[in-house]
Amino acid sequence: MLQTITSSESYIILAVFAVLALVALIYLLSPPSPMSLLDDIIARGAQIRERLRQLVLRQEYPSDTKSLLLAAYVDIALEHHEAIWLLTERKLNGSALAMVRPVFDTMYRALWINRVATDQQIERAIDDKVGFDIDKILDQIKEGYFSGRPADEVELFSNILQVLREAWGPMCSFAHSGALPIRRRFTGNELKPNYDDAAVVEALNLVTLALLLLLHMFFVSMNCQKEDEETQRLVRQYSVDFADRLHGRR
Repeated sequence: MLQTITSSESYIILAVFAVLALVALIYLLSPPSPMSLLDDIIARGAQIRERLRQLVLRQEYPSDTKSLLLAAYVDIALEHHEAIWLLTERKLNGSALAMVRPVFDTMYRALWINRVATDQQIERAIDDKVGFDIDKILDQIKEGYFSGRPADEVELFSNILQVLREAWGPMCSFAHSGALPIRRRFTGNELKPNYDDAAVVEALNLVTLALLLLLHMFFVSMNCQKEDEETQRLVRQYSVDFADRLHGRR
């Protein structure tokens, strides 16, 4: 049984979503980023992923359908995250950015299954028989996690979701070979990819934050208090170390 989300847990979800929204907005604008920031984002993201994987593997989880789904989503997101890092190392940046949407897709589905979906919908989801409407899903996530919360929290979360909705379009464009990746295929008149460091930094940052939020939700739902506490520490430390640098202040 899913434990009732506490005020502090709601705050963490709200805080991480707020950071995600800020980074999504930067992702849309693509400001310049120093190479050292890219190197550091790559290194920290890999460290976070490996630590989260260790935390996941040190526990056993229930075998009901909902728990199996959530565990699968976590494992998928961890694998996608690692795949993005491998693509980045090979300078396959177009494919790396195309993988941003699948990470968010996985996170949104997990959040929805965890707190919104009915038992019948959970059973249908295991057979891939549930449609995915991003606007509807995000509205239901807001209702599921913030129903009854203070009005200022609800308003802030609504604003955050609006930014993430706007970022969804670019994510889809990169995932489906739309206009954005087509424009990135050329450097001047030469057929040569022109992904700058800023675009890669923001993509990697987005998926690491999404991974942290997903694992926070997962550990709360599985009543893994120690693992969740460490995940929250990872979130806070990541924010302390990179917030100013992502705003352009080294």
